[in-house]
Amino acid sequence: MSKSVNKSDGLGDFSRKARSLWSTLAGKAEDFLDGDTADHEQPLNDLVKKAAQVYAQTGKRPDDQFMHDLLTSTSHQLGPMVKRHLFPEIQGVPEGLTLGWVQWPGTRGRFFSLGVFTDRSHFAQIALADDHGRVFVGQQRQMDVQNQQAAFMLGKEQEISLPYGRRFGRQEGDGQVPTVRAIQGGIVGRDQTGNLCWLASWLRYDGRYTLEQLRPQLPPDLRFNLEYRDAVAISFFAAYMLPHIQGVFTGFGSGNIFHRLNREAPMGAIRRSVQDMVRARSSGQRVSGLEDLFADLMQESGALGEVPGLEAVHGAEPLHLYASSYSGAYFLTWDTGLEFSAALRALQIEGNLNRFASVSAWLERNADLGIYPTEDTVTRVQAARLDQALLDDPAIAALLRSGDLDRDFDPIHDDGRTALNAILSKAAATAEKVRQEAPRALPVRTDQGEVTSSEWVYRQTFSLLMRSLRLPFRFDVEFRSNLEEGEVAIAFTSAGRAMMPSSRYDDDRHAWVDLDDDQRAAMSADYNLRVGLIMAALAFGVDSSVRQVSLQIDSVGLEEAVDEQNSAIRTMMGQALEAFERMRSGDMGTTGSKADPKDGDIHGDPTHPIVTDAVSPQEEVPETSDQSETESSEDEGGTGDDRSGHDGGPVAEDTPSDRPINTEDESEINQEFKDLIKGVDLDEVAFAMPSSQNPAQDSDDGAGVDASGDTSGRPRSEGNEQNPLSALQSNPTVRNLVTVTFSRELFLSRVRQAGVTDPKAVFSFFDAAMEVTPAGGLAPVDADFDMRDDRFSPRASQEEPEFSDTVFTPQAAEVLGADHASGLSIQRADLLQHALGLFHALSGNQNMSSAEKAQEATRIIKEIADPELDQLAPQVASAMIDETKVPDFDFALSSQLDKERIRARDLLFSGAAPQAIQVEQDAIDRMDAFFSTDGRVPRYFNSYAERVVYNRLFATPGEQTLLIPDNLFYAHLEIADVLSQLKEDQAALQHLNAMVAYAPAYPLSHLKLAVMLANQEDWDSARAATLNALRVALDRDDASFAYYRLAYAAWMRDEFDVAAAAYIMSEHISPDRISALKEELSELRSRAQSQCMVLPDDFSSARTVLSEHGLPIWPHTEVAGIVRDAARICVDGGMFVPARTLSMAAARMNDDDNEGVDVVQAQFMRSLNA
Repeated sequence: MSKSVNKSDGLGDFSRKARSLWSTLAGKAEDFLDGDTADHEQPLNDLVKKAAQVYAQTGKRPDDQFMHDLLTSTSHQLGPMVKRHLFPEIQGVPEGLTLGWVQWPGTRGRFFSLGVFTDRSHFAQIALADDHGRVFVGQQRQMDVQNQQAAFMLGKEQEISLPYGRRFGRQEGDGQVPTVRAIQGGIVGRDQTGNLCWLASWLRYDGRYTLEQLRPQLPPDLRFNLEYRDAVAISFFAAYMLPHIQGVFTGFGSGNIFHRLNREAPMGAIRRSVQDMVRARSSGQRVSGLEDLFADLMQESGALGEVPGLEAVHGAEPLHLYASSYSGAYFLTWDTGLEFSAALRALQIEGNLNRFASVSAWLERNADLGIYPTEDTVTRVQAARLDQALLDDPAIAALLRSGDLDRDFDPIHDDGRTALNAILSKAAATAEKVRQEAPRALPVRTDQGEVTSSEWVYRQTFSLLMRSLRLPFRFDVEFRSNLEEGEVAIAFTSAGRAMMPSSRYDDDRHAWVDLDDDQRAAMSADYNLRVGLIMAALAFGVDSSVRQVSLQIDSVGLEEAVDEQNSAIRTMMGQALEAFERMRSGDMGTTGSKADPKDGDIHGDPTHPIVTDAVSPQEEVPETSDQSETESSEDEGGTGDDRSGHDGGPVAEDTPSDRPINTEDESEINQEFKDLIKGVDLDEVAFAMPSSQNPAQDSDDGAGVDASGDTSGRPRSEGNEQNPLSALQSNPTVRNLVTVTFSRELFLSRVRQAGVTDPKAVFSFFDAAMEVTPAGGLAPVDADFDMRDDRFSPRASQEEPEFSDTVFTPQAAEVLGADHASGLSIQRADLLQHALGLFHALSGNQNMSSAEKAQEATRIIKEIADPELDQLAPQVASAMIDETKVPDFDFALSSQLDKERIRARDLLFSGAAPQAIQVEQDAIDRMDAFFSTDGRVPRYFNSYAERVVYNRLFATPGEQTLLIPDNLFYAHLEIADVLSQLKEDQAALQHLNAMVAYAPAYPLSHLKLAVMLANQEDWDSARAATLNALRVALDRDDASFAYYRLAYAAWMRDEFDVAAAAYIMSEHISPDRISALKEELSELRSRAQSQCMVLPDDFSSARTVLSEHGLPIWPHTEVAGIVRDAARICVDGGMFVPARTLSMAAARMNDDDNEGVDVVQAQFMRSLNA
């Protein structure tokens, strides 16, 4: 295209271009130069102003000649010895002007100028480039670039091996093309917002450059065999300056799309990316075939049209796009519930985004290996065929990276075997890597033989592999393993026909053809069966001891909801999808099992606990109302609402929390209470801690959300099945599509021969429970096995330590701080219940004499060392000797204390605060005295993790630990809160000290004491309390709040550097959780500055200060190693109840940017459920 043809698009079109030239290259200094307009930019500013004056005076646009003359008047005359290079081939400039570069004398090759030539002897500089690939906008030859941001850069990325052929502008004949080592890099420039945007790429070999993936159409002479200055100049003009002036500044291909997706709201980013393509094509620029595929996929998913429920409202879109750090897959999340149709559309968009990303990754792999097609050369048809190939064999992109397959592997002509066999090798290599990073597996139980396989290694490895799978469609997976028996079970959710493509390219017709519902259902069936084969292969590949893998494929009911067109089901499906989305992000929540912390997994500020109203069913108080089992989940931040509990917990009569009672019948009492504590902050009152009883948990299934996303927590009864409103009472039932059991040798032999080419044949060979419809889809079937079957978990893995007779090996005992499983007990009620069960078993034992029975019963009682059980010892012994039935004893201490607490609360609400406090104080004193038994150490434990920490850090040799009722601890806590609100600080301190004595491994005890001591301005003691909390903290929020209280205490002790460091640590560990922190830190810095003090100002310097003062740096504390080692021991020993809380603590004690639980660890912990 000649310059005359492009004349209207040159600099002469002033009204549209000259202003743009100044605004983009000089005027908007904040876009490129990060600050005010520099002096050296003033000449260009003057030039534009002159042109503007002409336009204002004459009303006519300055023509090319005017601009030429104007540039000539401001240009520099070049001497004959000045090096220069003009590029007349670059289009888009007015007649008489040519772009090029000048190497000024005296720069010694470090800098050269980029600009406009009015003739070969006159040059107007636009930018200055250096020898590091950076370009700075400005007209001054001696520009000071020390503190300036580059507007444009060439950056090095990697060194690769490539054939020395087409990509270097050389013809490739029939002979062997030599392979060379070349440098590959990217070309980036700042957009209108000042952010760097990927524009193109470059190669360098033997000092010569190749420019690739450029938007403009350039002749070969401007793309191949370029010297450094030519490469910088051409890429700057063609990819950056001229597109800015012409209003078509975008990167090429997927780089532009990913740039938008990473920075913009997803729906807008998708649509603007397609608009960029349309604009580029209409202006004669290049559009890649991958971009065409993106537009096709987004059109297919409906993202380019209006989507109710997904559109921006007041500028805010409901969807957020994230990329997994493990698989690289994209997933969309939403803050609030979506209607089913909108949620389904979001999943379709997400799936198609991942299809596009997989094709892009494969093309990048080709570029790295020097094979074709690459994004620079791919056509729309080639991209579509590659997309289809990756769908037909998901193993290709599932786990494999660029070097995992041979260079000659062709996915379009895939045999279905190569990728799957490579995945088997990948699984074994990953397991070996995990095994090397972890301590060697040790025998845990004395009845264990030599340990050849580690459950911990297997579950960690398989969790990592599952979360690293790069599959286009969202899925969830559950698995169980029992390596001792060689059994593994996997259940995953399928991708239904709604996710499948609605059209595909037909090789025979050389055209796109539409797919009907039957074809999409058949495609869905094959895809899901292939994914099942991939997962089974991974399960076998991780450990050679796995002999059988049982696989279950479920449907979450998307198609059923569409087919029934039922609004109630659509709403329920929306809720199920929301739960499904949370699982994808690693949101664990509480499971409702006894492995959960008793307080509902609450952390951080101890003055704002979440209060529940559960009551212990074992020791139910007559005055309390019946409470049903309730399960709830928490956010990753650690604020749960668990209703599990033990030993009485708090009382359960609409217990006052941090919200007032709303019933009209009690309005008068409310008013009296309001008058009684007028001026008191009710948000800081905790009349009852969360209960810790797990109602009706005999099954202890432990799974708050199963693999299907069903959160109903209860099976449907027969009455429910016939109830027409049952769809409104629970989420849709997950439907089982396939169950099959693969045996190791047959499976490996089969897939090595047939791969994934005909998955239905493989499943049929193993007699799968599977019904294939006439159209080729899958119909629901009855499952042949249940994930909760005992054979899929180690023996007694869900047995609580309180009920276990396991004896530990010396190595395990050293790690856990206990010789027997009972040494990990935290539930007094369960210990007593277990004792009763043992007494009944002894009574019925026909192989023991009555004396032996009595002696054994006495041993059990002494081992538990509970004073209430001690009182019943004569009755037990008498029953054994007389060979009569052991009575079902009623352990009434806890229920009696609850009655007194209810009585105290009633008095408090009737206005008799002193009497209420006295009643509860007397009850607490009696219980404290009862459990203050010589030779026994009364203790409360909130979780099994804290019990292990206590055993290792606090227990003395030979100590006989006595578990107190949970509600005794809660009673101390609630009366301390009430006393502190009534300004009885000294009395409250006695109870807080009692809490610390009872629970030295529980951070809440220390944090509440620290707050009270600070209120009394006892800064030395407050500091000590916060350090004790830090020593045992297992959660980010606890550690963050402890550092926050330490900071204030240190400030008041004039330890300003420690105070600043502690504030910084608190904010780093748990950002934006403590509202007053930043203001306090700012005030501290202001005061320090006034006294000429230097304080730490970042995380690194804060850590240094704390280390210099010998203060703990969380999470690198002693307990971190304790819980990690204990978690490994418990998993390998098949003790999953304590393993869950230990693993949760270990996962939370990380030093990365993930505030919640890593998705791999979340997957791992779900495998420990029943």
